[in-house]
Amino acid sequence: MSLDMYYKSGMIRKTRCEISDDMLPTLYQIHDNANFPQLTWLIDTLYDNPQIQPETAKALANEMEALEKLILSLHLPFPRLPLQQIHTFFMGAATNQQTIYTVSD
Repeated sequence: MSLDMYYKSGMIRKTRCEISDDMLPTLYQIHDNANFPQLTWLIDTLYDNPQIQPETAKALANEMEALEKLILSLHLPFPRLPLQQIHTFFMGAATNQQTIYTVSD
């Protein structure tokens, strides 16, 4: 089950992003890791359609960046482009002070 996310980026426009089923195994690698509390929260509430406030989006963006650095340091294969897209999405919501709305399949 994927998680579709969006935030308002204008009067009518929305900026969208998705955490796909292919991305979930990568995220589950850090579940319950004390260095990734917001990503653990997101994983735990993935199917509850959580709303993500701008402060949380900023923390999620920082944790996505830390996750990418961790995976790179371990020389493990990972979906780099999707991680970067999710990071950019969270940073955009935080920068624009927008609440992210989610819908799971």
